[in-house]
Amino acid sequence: MEGTPVTEDSPQSPQSPSASEAEPVTREDLKALRRWTLVAGIWAVAATAVALIALLDTSKGAAEQRAGAAEDRAAEVEKRATKLDRDQRGFSTRIEEVESRLGSLAPLSDVTKLQDRVGRAEENASEANDRVGNAADKANSLEDRVEALEDAPARGGSSPDDTGADNP
Repeated sequence: MEGTPVTEDSPQSPQSPSASEAEPVTREDLKALRRWTLVAGIWAVAATAVALIALLDTSKGAAEQRAGAAEDRAAEVEKRATKLDRDQRGFSTRIEEVESRLGSLAPLSDVTKLQDRVGRAEENASEANDRVGNAADKANSLEDRVEALEDAPARGGSSPDDTGADNP
């Protein structure tokens, strides 16, 4: 009768109860309602658990990434610190070498005296060079005069220095 239309002669027509006057709820209906409520609650708890697990995995992964990055930075800082320490030891060694060299050098007053002596020696060398040049010029002049004197008797004439005292 479910598929047949309701007519006036059918027992369900005007005497049929309205929706508000429907059959009272039975125990079976309450059990089914309770069961479906529990199923929906279980699904809600399961969905919440999945969401929390996903959140924790994400935050755990991010925390691991941050920890890994921090470890990498710490390793880099340690490398730099080691290099700086090695460089500092090298600089200390170099400074000690320079200090020992400075300790073995002559004092400033000795260096000043040496510079003065070198300056005087340069001046003396320059004067000596000038004197040598003058001496060479004089020697050339004397050679020229000697040659002129030697050439004069060979030409049969008198020399420029001849005054004519020997000739009658």
